[in-house]
Amino acid sequence: MSKVTGLNTSKIVRKFPPWAKIVRNINGLPVYNMNIFDNIMTFNQDNLDGDAINYFGTHITYGELPALRDAYARGLMMAGVQKGDVVTLCMPVSVENTLLLFAVDFLEAISNNVNFLNLKHDFLTYTRDKNSSIIVTLDAFLPYFVDHLEEGNIDKVILMSLDDYLPENRKGLFMDTSEMPKKMQEVFDIQQITECLMNLDKIQGVEFIRLEDLKQAGAKSDLPLPYGPTDLDRDTSYYYTSGTTGNPKCVVYKEVSLNAYLEMHAGLDTQNVVGERNFQCIPLTHMTGERVCTFMPLARGGILMPQPIYNSNTFARDLAATKANCVVATASFYMKAVKQGVMGPEALKHLTRPGSGGEPITKSAVKKVDNWLRANGCKIRYSLGGGASEEGGVTLVTYFMDEKTKTNETGLPLEPHVKIKLVDDDGNVVTENEVLANLHATSPAAADRYLDNPEATAARWYVDENGVKWGITGDIALRHADGSYNIMGRESDSYIDEDGNRVYLFLIEYSLDEADPILEWEITAFKNECGGHDVVGQIILDPNCKTPKGELVDYFCRKYKLDAVKFYQEFPLGEVTSKRDYLFLTHDYKGYTAPCDEKHHYMVDYSEDGTTTRRKVGIIHYQY
Repeated sequence: MSKVTGLNTSKIVRKFPPWAKIVRNINGLPVYNMNIFDNIMTFNQDNLDGDAINYFGTHITYGELPALRDAYARGLMMAGVQKGDVVTLCMPVSVENTLLLFAVDFLEAISNNVNFLNLKHDFLTYTRDKNSSIIVTLDAFLPYFVDHLEEGNIDKVILMSLDDYLPENRKGLFMDTSEMPKKMQEVFDIQQITECLMNLDKIQGVEFIRLEDLKQAGAKSDLPLPYGPTDLDRDTSYYYTSGTTGNPKCVVYKEVSLNAYLEMHAGLDTQNVVGERNFQCIPLTHMTGERVCTFMPLARGGILMPQPIYNSNTFARDLAATKANCVVATASFYMKAVKQGVMGPEALKHLTRPGSGGEPITKSAVKKVDNWLRANGCKIRYSLGGGASEEGGVTLVTYFMDEKTKTNETGLPLEPHVKIKLVDDDGNVVTENEVLANLHATSPAAADRYLDNPEATAARWYVDENGVKWGITGDIALRHADGSYNIMGRESDSYIDEDGNRVYLFLIEYSLDEADPILEWEITAFKNECGGHDVVGQIILDPNCKTPKGELVDYFCRKYKLDAVKFYQEFPLGEVTSKRDYLFLTHDYKGYTAPCDEKHHYMVDYSEDGTTTRRKVGIIHYQY
């Protein structure tokens, strides 16, 4: 065990390479000329015998990381990767994904981080258009895009298996798919995977390589590696916006952004300690998964516990089984756990930082999560992060919130390095508290641009009269007297009424009375036959609710001024993001119920163009 385990991370004494020096200052933040791996290792020179990764019982120490990083880097060089190349990484949360991010970055190549469903739906956009000729992927993902390989310029596919790092007694752990979500069961179909792998020789012009073989070859190689300073101004990674309101955009980060992200947190007392176990479940195809859930825990001397199957069905139980201290997961995962109920009075007693980000959540829902955590033995309240990934994922943080009073506030800026301002629709800075306005942010960890999209880049960022680069996040927020913020929702989560006024739908969501039997809900507006909008509630009821749904239709519509409601067993999650599928909900037009009279309801169907059908039905015959 590491001799520094349990040390408050704000007390870590960093030890730098002799060539490291400060070469940049952004918003008052000094940035070193190191690649991200070298930066992380400055925090761990007294922790080399401490675990960096624990993959279901396979332990990798900080002292072992450099040789592993070098083995993968040399293996990639043997596969032809050179400086400036784009390497597509289409992988689960795994040991390999973390090490390959380090290896690709070390070679001054660019990691193109893509979900396998993106490759399935639009292979050429995510490979050929990114000038990528090499993919590293999971064998189970390959069937989803294998038929597209000959369409583009991919000439090498490197395949990993989930078994590669598992200890011998755990091999085949992921063969049992019975508790996986249905879509993941389809992915891990053994027959489908086997048939695909058996027919690879039929694909012309593409070489297939086992990642494990590549690593072993790299470990035996003595190819020279580019140790020493790195160019902070080079492109280092491509990530993609969630695409919940349209086509995902490719976000470009430079090396300076990665380093700035670590430097902003260095020395802060975030109440973390060396040796904490970090339940790592958000895919590294998201910037949050990479920085918040991977790089930052490592820079705190934490232990990554990779969870390759992003599974809301077993999230709570897996969290308890790993005895994890820290976790970041989507709010949808927590709400699924609340619905599943209490596991045991000490199930989560080890959990010291339960967090999430990326999805606004109501105070009512936060209280439900807090009650669930407490009932399972966690003494720490749920924390929310907020802010756009384009701003480096650190727009707002929750480290410094009052533990006794916080609910769904998303946090405080990391001053002086991260700054926030609220701006009205006319461009004026809003200084008053509790006023809704557009959220702008500046961060040293911000992205550089959208790839090959100058129009979107210009719409997203601007430089003020002092030379500071600000990002227009697209979020609507308000500031409280204590300096904390609530990110209420997206500017697009609204409609214009008949009088020309903008109506924010999230205000209805936030007005939810915690006494009402609603576990989760979404408020959506559909065009109606009169040229206006119907505001509808999309509702998951509390599983303990006993009130007949027929009565609840009238009650919810009256209390929250809704035109109709629809009940769901659970909300669908986005295939790529695993967040609530907002795109689906905003186009789920059929099957709503509206008040009519004492004995009847209307069954209502909407449409894209406003055509609406209403059918009068008797309440007692209403089918839910």
